[in-house]
Amino acid sequence: MQPRRKFIKTLAGLAAASTARSFAEPEPNLRPPEKPKGFPTMWVGAVTATGGVVKTKIPPGLNPRLLVREAGGEPLIFKPEPLLDPSQTVAIFRLEHLRPLTDYQCTLEVKGAPASFPPAMVRTFPPEGQPANFAFAFGSCARTGSQHEVFNTIARKRPAVLLHLGDFHYCNISRNDPRSFRAAWDTTLSSTTQGALYRNVPLAYIYDDHDFGPNDADKRSPARPASRTVYREYSPHYPLPAGDGDAAIYQAFTVGRVRFILTDLRSERDAEKTPDSPAKSMLGAAQKEWFKRELLEASRTHGLVVWGSSVPWIGAKGSDSWQNYADERRELCNFIAQHRIKNLCILCGDAHMLAADNGTNSDYSDSKKLRIPVLHGSAFDQGGSLKGGPYSEGTYLPKGKDGLFGWVEVEDDGQRVAVRFTGRNHLDEVKVNLNFEIA
Repeated sequence: MQPRRKFIKTLAGLAAASTARSFAEPEPNLRPPEKPKGFPTMWVGAVTATGGVVKTKIPPGLNPRLLVREAGGEPLIFKPEPLLDPSQTVAIFRLEHLRPLTDYQCTLEVKGAPASFPPAMVRTFPPEGQPANFAFAFGSCARTGSQHEVFNTIARKRPAVLLHLGDFHYCNISRNDPRSFRAAWDTTLSSTTQGALYRNVPLAYIYDDHDFGPNDADKRSPARPASRTVYREYSPHYPLPAGDGDAAIYQAFTVGRVRFILTDLRSERDAEKTPDSPAKSMLGAAQKEWFKRELLEASRTHGLVVWGSSVPWIGAKGSDSWQNYADERRELCNFIAQHRIKNLCILCGDAHMLAADNGTNSDYSDSKKLRIPVLHGSAFDQGGSLKGGPYSEGTYLPKGKDGLFGWVEVEDDGQRVAVRFTGRNHLDEVKVNLNFEIA
């Protein structure tokens, strides 16, 4: 038992030292996180039909391994990837050769002894390209280290994946300090409710402003290198086409016949106050080219394409949204119209509200013939903010102790895809809904 006790003591000391070191002298715009209730255990993401990624905080030199087993089966044993940077504190286990639609329990072992961490759970996706029925959750925006009951509600519903559309924390870090970003992650993952959720439900996450840099941050943020690098260290992400290190984090993945596209709308965007023009971009040239390729290919090979935008899409006036990048928004709509992409829907973050539009108000193309459903499912744990609109199905702002999220059920028979969206609170009460079909 001594290795286990030493492991716990070492890890607890590391977490405390990291938090104290990173937040002893807060910056003007930095909100120090709440004191962690413990320290991060394991968290799960990048799940596919045959694999996934499990990450955990591990002090160096402890030689961990991960035992992965389905009910009644012999364990598969995985060792962590070698660390590329000695300052990294996260072990990465890449799971392979799993079976589709199967539950696996993941147990951490250190020096031959079980760690005290609760086991993580990985449920693999249905086979890619085959029709499948499933449900997923999405949302954004929670206080740093939030313990809100909404995370327990989402976990109990067992979504195939949770799409987190930004503001994972509100630390507003404005300097190039990886330690600050690591401490922010540690604090969030140490939350009892969030820790349990991310340990049992796959996380697919993109940052927005408060977790990328300071409020309303763009590519000029001094924190950009540290933010993008630590994202790669901590987030169990899908392959990143932009590459390793200090590069953008856009990515895509598939569940059955549904293609999910997550764009990085912070680290490549031009300043919002720059006068609008065809050259002004929220995506940046390389990401926009990739995004258009993804849209075009996915629209032809998948039944449904789901785009995760960390900021609101609909609206004519406002700040920190597509409204101030109107020329680029029109360019994207013209591309979608030109290539007759009719199976796209958009999920939006940032605005602290539930909302849905059936496509009546989302078309900014020159042809005015598009109909793109737009869904909002926030905020996990923040006061209300009404942004953009109008929305055909209305809006709902959090009241009292509400924690809000989006819930999407997908039914795919191979010929048509039926989508049922409900915007819910932490009591699982429906506040906004929209149904649509794609044939």
